[in-house]
Amino acid sequence: MGKERKNMKGTYFISSISLTSYSVEYGISSIFTLFMLFFMNFSIPLTSTVYSYYYGFAYLLPILIGYISDKYVDESTALTIGYVSMIISQILLCVTTLLHQNGGIELDSIVFNMQSIVLFIGLFFLALGTSFTNISFSHIINSINNDHDSRFVGFSIYYPFINLGILIGVCIMSVIIGEENYGLYSLAFAIFALILIIGFVCFKLFKGKYLVDNYGNPMEEDHSKGSIRDLANKILNALSYKSISKIKNLNLIKRIDSFKNSLNSHEKDRLFVFFIFLLIIIVYRTVFAQTNLSMVFFIDSFVQRDFGSFVIPVQLYFILNPLFILILGPIFLKINNKLTEMGKNFHSITMLIISLLIMGFCYMILCVLGFYIDIGTLDKVNLLWIILFDFLLAISELHFSIPAYSMVGKLNPEKYYALFFGIFTATRSIAMFIAGMISSYFPENPPIFIYNIPFNGLMNFFFIFVIMSIIAAMVLIIFKKNLTAKLHVEDLNQS
Repeated sequence: MGKERKNMKGTYFISSISLTSYSVEYGISSIFTLFMLFFMNFSIPLTSTVYSYYYGFAYLLPILIGYISDKYVDESTALTIGYVSMIISQILLCVTTLLHQNGGIELDSIVFNMQSIVLFIGLFFLALGTSFTNISFSHIINSINNDHDSRFVGFSIYYPFINLGILIGVCIMSVIIGEENYGLYSLAFAIFALILIIGFVCFKLFKGKYLVDNYGNPMEEDHSKGSIRDLANKILNALSYKSISKIKNLNLIKRIDSFKNSLNSHEKDRLFVFFIFLLIIIVYRTVFAQTNLSMVFFIDSFVQRDFGSFVIPVQLYFILNPLFILILGPIFLKINNKLTEMGKNFHSITMLIISLLIMGFCYMILCVLGFYIDIGTLDKVNLLWIILFDFLLAISELHFSIPAYSMVGKLNPEKYYALFFGIFTATRSIAMFIAGMISSYFPENPPIFIYNIPFNGLMNFFFIFVIMSIIAAMVLIIFKKNLTAKLHVEDLNQS
């Protein structure tokens, strides 16, 4: 195990650095709605609109950032741009709080005063920064883990650090802000800026020593890149009438053919698997996103949370998932290492199937609970059911997310890695919109019964996610053999 740890030194280093970025990203996410409602005085509809548009934009932006990262900047430069952008965002959000004027009037539309302008500029820099950092961290781990097996181990190490960052960010916001101390947002944003500065300085000071591959060699960044100056010159040249005419007359089919010609046959096969995989992950993330939407409604209304005079706040529910990931992550890694030594490790597609089936079982538990609530024999469910739900969900997430990150590196050509990782990240945007539409049908009124089955009740509602999970798993089971053949694992092992 000592040798294994030494060989993964670079992965542990960059994962530790990523902790600072993720604590800020998810710390902001945990209080975003409260900030809109109680600090900016936005109405609930306006808050929902701003939330959906911001995160829709934030999860689509990585496609553009991925293209820029592939073509014009190396991993270290991209990470630098990300950290600087995030630090600027926290400064601007802090300024937003200092410009606050509490008029006590609920806003149904955005008023473009200095406070709201600074806020949206700050959110733009936050989305820009998180796009650069998330892609860079993944790309670096993919680069320093030089073979097929170590990439899986690398992302198994990386993923618990993400969840530790989430836990730290949520705890910082919970301790500083609490439920009603909304005047302390400026302090929270200042602390987040300091955390980012510490992470950025540590990366710059120690990357030469610790950012090494599995053989102890410094990470190479020898990709063929253009310079920022070249990019600026291309933009200026594009403004000429002649260039504009060329752009106007570009044939999309020729562009696609040019892209295809840059790939060999095995790379094309793996990209086909990649796009099938994207459809599966959209389904998974749509179902998983209900933990931030429908599950909050369910816990608020149908879960016993009061113990004497103490009532457990709904927002503490968000600590369960990262906490279970941190506990189960090392266990998951040890089991995987043991199976690898025995030559019995699971195929990535098999792990995705297991994950989807566990996810379906999680929501089947809610279906059963929902049935008894619908027929009125159960008023509120015991909190232990929610803990069990999140425990199983964490197992599902480990079986899905770690192979998912690992497969991005397997399936994409190195020269297009950041671009396709951006597309992989952008699936969250589609999933968020679909999840939001489904959660809008969360049943609020007593259901109508047909043959003792609740129609539009809680059982029927949660059964939607059971069906989605099972269908996605069945697609992978049916086409597993063909998809595995198109992976061309023998090439991956040789490379």
